[in-house]
Amino acid sequence: MLILTGPSRGLVLVDFIYLEIDLKIREDGVSPDRPFSKGLISIDGRVLSREEDVVVRSETLESWLSTTEVRFATVLNAVECTIEIKLLEGRFKGNIIVGISDKVRNLDTEQTIVIHDSKTDGMVTSDQIGVIKLRRSVITICLERMLVFHMNNNMAAGICGERTFDLTPRRTGADELEITCGAGKFGFRVVWSLMDFRL
Repeated sequence: MLILTGPSRGLVLVDFIYLEIDLKIREDGVSPDRPFSKGLISIDGRVLSREEDVVVRSETLESWLSTTEVRFATVLNAVECTIEIKLLEGRFKGNIIVGISDKVRNLDTEQTIVIHDSKTDGMVTSDQIGVIKLRRSVITICLERMLVFHMNNNMAAGICGERTFDLTPRRTGADELEITCGAGKFGFRVVWSLMDFRL
C-alpha cells in the first residue's frame, strides 16, 4: 500500500465536488512516465452528514493498475489553518506531529499526522534558510477543537528535547510564537481562515 498525504486542502462541501486523479510512475532513464491511476471521483456535498462528531468517509477509484482510496471528513464550523515553521537557532533532527484534540482536550493519537520527519525529509540547520519542509501545511479543524503540536529534537547539539503545545482556532488572523525544543529554537506561524460556519 502506498499512502499519499498530499496534496490536501479544505473544501466547502455545499454541492458536488469532483476530484481528478492522475498518478504516474517515474523511473530513472524511462520516458514517458507510466500511468498508475487515472479517473474522476465525485463527492455529493448535499447529502453528507452534518453531525457534530467527525466521521471519516472514503471513495474508491478502480483502475487497471491500482485501486485508489480517497478519505475525507465533514467538519462543521470549520477553519483552515496554514502552518509555517522555521528553525531560528541550532539544528533540528527529529519529527513534528500535528493532531486535533476533542472537546475535553483529549488527543486521539491514531488521528495524528506526521508533518516532518528528518529521517526522510532531511535535517535542518539554522545557517541555511531555516524553513522546515512540511509534508502537509494545511489542516481543517472545527472551531471548538484544539490544534496540538508534538515535536522532538533528537540530536540538537547532543541534547534531546521533546515539546507539546496547543493552539485555539480562530475565525481569522494568525498566531506567531517561538518554541524551544532541545537546543533548537523554532518560529511557528499559523494562519486561520474561516471556511464554513453553521449554527
